[in-house]
Amino acid sequence: MKNLELKNLGVQEMNTTEMTKVNGGGLGDILININLEPVFQLLTNILTGVVTGLGKLLQGL
Repeated sequence: MKNLELKNLGVQEMNTTEMTKVNGGGLGDILININLEPVFQLLTNILTGVVTGLGKLLQGL
C-alpha cells in the first residue's frame, strides 16, 4: 500500500498543542462541554433496578 503524502497537497501537520487551540479540537474541549451527570444517573438507576430484580428473583427461589 502506498503512503499518501499530504504535504504535497498543501496539508499542514499539527502537533497536539496546536490541535487543542483549533476550534473544536482536543479531547479536553469536548469533555468540558459535556455534562456526564445525567448519564451516570441513568446507569445508576439501571444497575439499581437490575440488582433489585435479581434480589427478588433469588428470594423467590
